Amino acid sequence: MANNKMRVPIPKNAEELIKLGSSIFNKHLVEKALSPLNSMADYKWETEGPKLPKALAKHLEAEELRKKMEAAYKERDLILANTAGIIRASRDILVGVNRQNMKRLGDWGFTVESTVAATKKKTETVK
Repeated sequence: MANNKMRVPIPKNAEELIKLGSSIFNKHLVEKALSPLNSMADYKWETEGPKLPKALAKHLEAEELRKKMEAAYKERDLILANTAGIIRASRDILVGVNRQNMKRLGDWGFTVESTVAATKKKTETVK
């Protein structure tokens, strides 16, 4: 017995959506007046179809910028590799030197909190 539950999925990926739209638009142009898509009242391929090349160009531009962004983040992380360590070590030295007046660390740019840090409560698992 044949499977009657056929589906025709619509891509969620922008590039695949643009490719499918372009394919539909091209077939619509070939069919011209005979295209069944001329019967749509809410949408017109004559309006939407010509937008697809610009959408693809913007998509490709965004992908290139994403690659540049990822490269910039990698470079940033390499540059900052020792920053957290040197800041922690500097804080520890300044805390030792200024044990009686920790507010002086504010002069160095640190935020000095006068309240005790909250501890995480352990939650019991009910079995």
